[in-house]
Parts: sequence; C-alpha cells; structure tokens
Amino acid sequence: MNSVEQELEKNGIKVICPINTFNINEIATYVARLLCSKFPDFKLNYNDMFNRIARINMFIADMPSGMSDACYFYRNTSIYFRKGISFDDIKKLAFHEIVHHFQEIKDSKGTLHRLGLCTYLRVKAYGSALNESAVQLMSSFATGEQRDTVTYYGVTFPTDSPSYYPLLCNLIKQIGYLTGFAVLFESTFFANDRFFDKFKFLFGEKVAFKIQQNFDKLLDIEEKIVKINMKIQTTDMSYFRFKNATDTINKYKSQIRQTFFDTQNLILTTYFNNRIREVNTADEIENYRKQLYSFSNLIGTNETYTFFNDFYFSKMAEIDQKYEKLTGNTQITVVKKYSFANLFSSVKKLFTRSSIKLEDN
Repeated sequence: MNSVEQELEKNGIKVICPINTFNINEIATYVARLLCSKFPDFKLNYNDMFNRIARINMFIADMPSGMSDACYFYRNTSIYFRKGISFDDIKKLAFHEIVHHFQEIKDSKGTLHRLGLCTYLRVKAYGSALNESAVQLMSSFATGEQRDTVTYYGVTFPTDSPSYYPLLCNLIKQIGYLTGFAVLFESTFFANDRFFDKFKFLFGEKVAFKIQQNFDKLLDIEEKIVKINMKIQTTDMSYFRFKNATDTINKYKSQIRQTFFDTQNLILTTYFNNRIREVNTADEIENYRKQLYSFSNLIGTNETYTFFNDFYFSKMAEIDQKYEKLTGNTQITVVKKYSFANLFSSVKKLFTRSSIKLEDN
C-alpha cells in the first residue's frame, strides 16, 4: 500500500470504482461552462478549462459519516465522491473540488504551499476556513444554490449555502460585501494577494488576522462536534459517557455562537467605524447610510442579539451630526425625521429581512 492509499484509508476513504471517461467529460463540460460564464473577469479559455478538468482522476468511494460528500486530494490530484449521491449532485459538488485543483500552488517537489486564500507553512495551514467558505460561496453562486434563512447553534442567519459551511458562508459574504466580491473570488481562484491586501487595508492587519483566526476556530469546533456525534452513533455508551458527550457538544455550540457574534460584530464595527472618518460630502453620507442599512440583510441574529440595532442608531446619530456641520443647516430635523422615522418603522425588518433587497456594494 503506497502513502496516498494509506492517507486515504486513515481518513476513512475506501475507493469503490473510478468514474468513467464519459461522465468525467460531462462534469468537465458543466464546470468549464460555469467558470467561463459566471466569472467572465477571470478571462478563462473554455477549451483549456475543459482539458484540464477532464484529466483529473475522479472516484466513487465509501466515506465516513459526517465527512463532506466530496473531497479533493491534492497529493494524487483526485476527487472522491460519496457512494449513493446522484450524478446531478456530483456535478455540483465537483465545482467546489475542481476550484481547489486550480487554487494549488506547489513547489517542484510537489509540496503544497498555497491553496487559494490558505497558506501552508511547514505542517501548519493558515486561512483554511476562510478559503473553504470563499470556495463554497463561489460554488453556490455558480451552481445557482437557493439562498435560505436557517438556524444553527442558536443563530438564525441567511446563507447562500444551507447544506455546506452555512455559517462560514454567511460571514464570508459579509466580508465580500465590504471588500467587493470580484476581488474575493479572483484571489480565491488564482491564489493571489489582492483580496488580503484589500482586506487588511479596510480592517487593519491585526483585525484581518483575528477574523481569519475566528474562521479557523469556527471550523475546528464544528469538526469536533461531528467527531463526537460519530462516536455517539457508533459506540455503545453508558449513560454517564453519553451525557458527558452531549454536554460537551452543547458547550461547543455555545462557543460557536459566541465566536460567530464576536466575528460579525468585529467585521461590522471595524469597517463602519473606519469608513465614517472618510465621509465628508452629502453623497458620501447617503452612501454610508445605505451600505450600513443593507448590511442588516446579511447578519445573523437571535432573540437576545441587539448589537447591530444599537450600532446602527449610534452611527445614524453620528452622520446626522456630520450633515449638520457640513451644511450648516438648522433645518436638519427634516433629515433626522427621515432617517430615524424610517429606522423606527423598520426595526423589525432589520432582523426579519423579509422585504429588504441587498443593495450592490
């Protein structure tokens, strides 16, 4: 057994059969067309994309419960799909894994140094969760995944990916809304620094890396919950061990909830506190108000979360003061009535988001 087979076995992946050439070509056609049509700024060549995808080895395999339905293994440039899923689902799942293939930056010895937004230094990976969520957001956009509002870990939030990395996809969309999705997707696919440069410029290097660490923390805790659930399902536990396991899961869920809100609040306050310092004209004031209001369309909430609402009130008061100083208009009460009356009448909408359409960045 070679090292690749050993590593696959270690991860519980047992190959059943290769996917035949005809089906691989159909997958290559599907993914190449989406890459070229959905991301025209990438300036990709369809024939080149098709040929490169068609050369990727693809297999049907037995995969452990709790593991993703598909995975890309860079050491042998192969994709593995869970046994039993439909071919239509395989094509959609393939998009995510094929993006991983194009993200790779290796040295002459085949050692992986970078995968999109993730950097590998020796045995340590930095930004793995940020990269996974960005790839999944790209995949959801390309394959037409239906956006939905879901509740996980006591947080209710909108996500473009209800089934795969839903929480992380919510947070990466918040960031993409502020940095611009074009630069996010470009750096994700081509593994360049443009997104991180913009990210650090808008948030500051310290905060940007803190957000990246929080993404990794969220993914790590979710993986711990999956492992415990697998043990519960496959082990004959005593009542004491079962209670211990479920208590640990509840503790991890609480950590996820807290980390999510900490990250969301950090994204919100850092960006909009920084940006308000640059608001100096009436048009900039109005654009700031619209951007902050539209951000409510992205946030996660629960029954006790009031942070966004409180922050919104404070920023509206601040830009009203800026407007007064800018215009010297003592009749600013007209503007105040407009902004705050709309806010009071729409407080509920800020959290239900039932009738708010996301405005373009």
